[in-house]
Amino acid sequence: MNIKLSVIVPVYNVEPYIRRCLDSILHQTYQNLEVILVDDGSTDKSGAICDEYCCADPRIQVIHKKNGGIASARKAGVVHATGEYTTNVDPDDWIETDAYEYMVNILETYEPDMLVLGYKKEYPDFVEEYRQWIADGIYVEKNFWDEFNGFIEKKNFFCQPIDMSLCNKAVKTELWKKYQMECSELLKKNVDDAVIFPCILNSSSVYVDSKCFYHYCVRNNSILWGNYSKDYERVLILSEQLIKSYCNARYKDKIEKKFLLYKLFYHFILDTPEKLISDQGCVVYPKVKPGSKIIVYGKGVFANRLIQRIEELQYCTITGNIDKSDMNSINIKDFDNIDYIVVAIFNSVIVDSAIKRLKDKGVDEGKLLCIEKENLTFEKLPDEMRELWNTWL
Repeated sequence: MNIKLSVIVPVYNVEPYIRRCLDSILHQTYQNLEVILVDDGSTDKSGAICDEYCCADPRIQVIHKKNGGIASARKAGVVHATGEYTTNVDPDDWIETDAYEYMVNILETYEPDMLVLGYKKEYPDFVEEYRQWIADGIYVEKNFWDEFNGFIEKKNFFCQPIDMSLCNKAVKTELWKKYQMECSELLKKNVDDAVIFPCILNSSSVYVDSKCFYHYCVRNNSILWGNYSKDYERVLILSEQLIKSYCNARYKDKIEKKFLLYKLFYHFILDTPEKLISDQGCVVYPKVKPGSKIIVYGKGVFANRLIQRIEELQYCTITGNIDKSDMNSINIKDFDNIDYIVVAIFNSVIVDSAIKRLKDKGVDEGKLLCIEKENLTFEKLPDEMRELWNTWL
């Protein structure tokens, strides 16, 4: 195995976590690595820790720069990448010891443009594995898009057949570099989508594998959990990038246009849930009316901000907030006096498992609400997004 793998780690004020992250990279069973640490103007000891590791391991290089955000940090890293493939590790996460050996075996054998794995999401009380919808194996051009579009079509809930995270993938460096450099530095959230979406649209071969080596550690003080004044402005910037990526894609004619529509809704809903509820009702849960009594299933970013918005408007009554960790202590009678359980989760794999879990508890299927494709129509997009769509498409 001769492939050199470039590993980019964008670092900003993660002093409590960075050693665990770096140790997990440097102790890999596969050693032909180039580790690029980009200290994005940290004000804690993160930068000094990076320098310490650099002095101890010649495979590491450190770039210190003025704070510019994660897109800026990744750009600074990828321009120095010289490996055949590049992957990313966020500094508060970690990877299992044999991850890169497993990945390089596949890269050497099949030489795909992109390798896609699963990942593990670590919550305070449990760990959940996220796998791709597409079955394991190598996919080349038409085979890939047939599989991709098939899942988009047959799932009632919005389905990303391949997730848009950077961290559970290895991408040919030149492909990654091209689209990372085109990513707007104004973006603070969902920066991965602006890079992986065009990478997928321009990949001639993709290898999918269900192994989960990467541990994404959920922290509710990360930027994703915050509500910022420019969130909607950034959603529009990202939306334009996604639309332009679709327009310029090598395989534009292969992917269903409706997937792009769902992607725009995904970011609109996730990043600006405060815009989902108005006097006209709830955009994505139209059955929820003023005066409804609901339980919100999910404790992630979207669920948290949706609850906040409902409470601000006093739109309806939330009688509880539950997730997988609460199921053992729940009694079916807890659901007698509520109208709906709103499943406030995006990952379609987790939505399916949540609905099954609730049905197994005896919950009436008619009380279960998730984000269904039939409610994601072009007319329900904000005016600004529809204008972008009409401008480019």
